[in-house]
Amino acid sequence: MFVIQVVPLIRGTKIDTLSYYSSVNYAIGTFLAVPIRGKVVNAIVTEVTPVAENKSALKSASFTLRKLPEQKPESVVPSNITATAEKLTTVYPSSIGAILYQLLPPDVRTGDYKYPLVSSLIHNEDTLPQLLTAGVKDRYVSYRSHIRSVLARRGSVVFVVPTSADIDYAVANLSHGIEDRLVVFSPAQGKTERRKAYAAYEDTSLAKLIITTPSHAYLDRVDLLSVVIERSASDFYRGQQRPYLDHRTTLAIYAKQTGRSLLLGDILPRTEDEYRRRNDLYNTYNEETKRLAFSSPLTVIEQKDKSTPETPFALFSKELKSRMQNVLEGKGRVFLYGARRGIAPVVTCIDCGHIFRCPDSQTPYSLIKTISKTGNEERWFVSGTSGKKIRAADTCPDCGGWRLRPRGIGIQFVHEEATNLFPNHRVFLLDHITASTRKRAEKIMEEFYECKAAVLVGTQMALPYLTMKGVDLSAVVSLDATRSNPTWRADENVFRLLLELRELSEQEVLVQTRTTPDSVLLSATHGSLEVFYNEEIELREMLKYPPFSVFVLLSWTGEKTVVQEVEAMIKKGTAPYEASYYSNPSSTDSKILRHALFRIPAADKNKHLFIETLKSLPPFIRIEIDPARIV
Repeated sequence: MFVIQVVPLIRGTKIDTLSYYSSVNYAIGTFLAVPIRGKVVNAIVTEVTPVAENKSALKSASFTLRKLPEQKPESVVPSNITATAEKLTTVYPSSIGAILYQLLPPDVRTGDYKYPLVSSLIHNEDTLPQLLTAGVKDRYVSYRSHIRSVLARRGSVVFVVPTSADIDYAVANLSHGIEDRLVVFSPAQGKTERRKAYAAYEDTSLAKLIITTPSHAYLDRVDLLSVVIERSASDFYRGQQRPYLDHRTTLAIYAKQTGRSLLLGDILPRTEDEYRRRNDLYNTYNEETKRLAFSSPLTVIEQKDKSTPETPFALFSKELKSRMQNVLEGKGRVFLYGARRGIAPVVTCIDCGHIFRCPDSQTPYSLIKTISKTGNEERWFVSGTSGKKIRAADTCPDCGGWRLRPRGIGIQFVHEEATNLFPNHRVFLLDHITASTRKRAEKIMEEFYECKAAVLVGTQMALPYLTMKGVDLSAVVSLDATRSNPTWRADENVFRLLLELRELSEQEVLVQTRTTPDSVLLSATHGSLEVFYNEEIELREMLKYPPFSVFVLLSWTGEKTVVQEVEAMIKKGTAPYEASYYSNPSSTDSKILRHALFRIPAADKNKHLFIETLKSLPPFIRIEIDPARIV
């Protein structure tokens, strides 16, 4: 007899591990039908141990195990995937079952698709990752060459993009001449399209190019020789659910475990990747890129005007209005970049200083404007962290005052100002409110490009939609608001944004700022990647930031006494490792968000032991490895 542990594949499951008696020794990764509360659901085997090894635990347990009906497995997760998940348990403080759950496609987890029987094979490709630094057009020239060389050797390639918006560009630029070998997986596909994609994937008569987001990147094929990660610096590769996998890390381990090549490409790869390339931990694909040349110049506009009662705050400088007017008169198109969504990212009371916060996440509410079905304007408080949405208040809950003021520059504010300045031209808005689905985003972009002399106001999510056709003029309305994003990658993200804008703009890129231009702006003006990387690597080494250490961030919330008790428990459980303990700026007296930041030296060969230590911490403590934010 055996004790079988499984993870139920149920939509919305919390991934609790369940145990059963079984007379059959099923392999890890086997899909089984298991009884749960009177229902039979699909589950995946994550652990199998003989009953003899669990006698004492079973006798002392306060519950009895049910016997699992003997059954013939319909499908099994390939050993390549389970081996990858097992390796990832040394990188992330999570069980193999929880990691497998995140690696499997959603259709497999829900039982809508049975994983095909695949014979896993370890290949002999060079597994040292290769780094490609170039603009998007040059990258795709290199991708086409790489893909065709792999196909010529009868090997398949999985081409991974961060979002569904990137898929159209990849298909348009990679499929010519190999349409019969193309397989596409997209979150925007319906069931019929998805079934056709699975059928094409299972057909091994021809080597295939598989274009997908991370959701289907871990499907295995016996002829799969190469993995490509496009826009490898995108934050969309980070998982939003526990154990918060970084798919760049998981795909790198997956490629190495299976003997496949790995190619990472971006206009500005992450600083960690560049550091590894310089230290021969990564190879250089094609030639080293020290500087990028663009046809469009970057112009910095220093806004030194100050608002007074007589001269109110001006969002658009005279230079920006003049350039936009010239482009629009010439029937051109303009893109205005805004970093924050809504009218304003923060709303405060002038009288008492109260900041309106979400009660669930304790983060400041953003003020959002929407138009109802009747055409009336409605204003809402929305939390970007918890998703909570309530009607915007008219008075302060603390003092009853009515002098509420928005703080900061939101993208809806930019849209309103642009609409007022250019009433004779259409001004489009693309953000998570107006484009809540891919179809809505595509509709907005279709109307934008059909209209001559138009303005598009958008956040980061607009960039993939602009890559195909570009614009004449683009502008960062407030560089200061863009750089205020609380991430330790702020300079890197801003530098990459400016390079991307220069690439998609035909005439010019304008950057408005109220601070003195620094070396990041200077490097972006000259397209100097080498200078930026030199300064960024030097700064990170001084601060002990990645790649010189691994960030491990622990977060928990509660009242003061509870937070203190948890902190004492963490200090005791993680000794001798030391951490920086601090409260999040959004914390309140009644609800404190507390953090513990560990900097584990990258050279520490016992990092996996610390990861094992973290597994013993209670589940209400959030644990992130190398998070984008540490505050």
